[in-house]
Amino acid sequence: MKIKTDSDALIRRLAIVLKDSHDAITVQDLHGNIMAWNRGAERMYGYTEAEALEMNVAQIAPPDKKIEAIEYMNRIAAGEISESFETQRISKDGRILDVWLVVTCLKDDNGAVDSIASTGRDITEMKNELRRNETEVKTLRGLLPICAWCKQIRDDKGYWHKIESYIRDHSEAEFTHGICPKCAEKLYPDLIMDEANRELEVISRAGD
Repeated sequence: MKIKTDSDALIRRLAIVLKDSHDAITVQDLHGNIMAWNRGAERMYGYTEAEALEMNVAQIAPPDKKIEAIEYMNRIAAGEISESFETQRISKDGRILDVWLVVTCLKDDNGAVDSIASTGRDITEMKNELRRNETEVKTLRGLLPICAWCKQIRDDKGYWHKIESYIRDHSEAEFTHGICPKCAEKLYPDLIMDEANRELEVISRAGD
């Protein structure tokens, strides 16, 4: 009896952990009807447990992901198991969420899969950050229309920008300013000549 009591207590503790988990933990049958919905799912998707238990998982899939959700259930029922994958879900307020799902197949007493438990984690912000970084990298690595004469760069809206300001606005690079020797020779020939003469004079004195 002691073993049974300890086992029951453990099950109760696990149930509390699952219910209060920050991840969205749900259970649905092989037709996608939602059978369990924890507080993490309420926070993530916006539906209360009472609302979710009247829903099908396809209802929280964006329009372009509904067929995917249904086909996934069919593959599970047919014995094809995918343990984790990335997909999208739609919250009650209409936001599209990027979600990483970890799936566990639940079996009946005969060993047949009769339902699916899934743990969902919202990775929307992480994906948005990756997209922002990819956009910056693609902008700087792609083909940049540049004027052969003034060296200005044309953006995707048709506006022209100085190469310095364009690179500054599309990367984390900053510029310091100086003059290369060739430009200095063109812009300040007298100064360069005076400097050269001084160097020759120094060399001449050293020779003496």
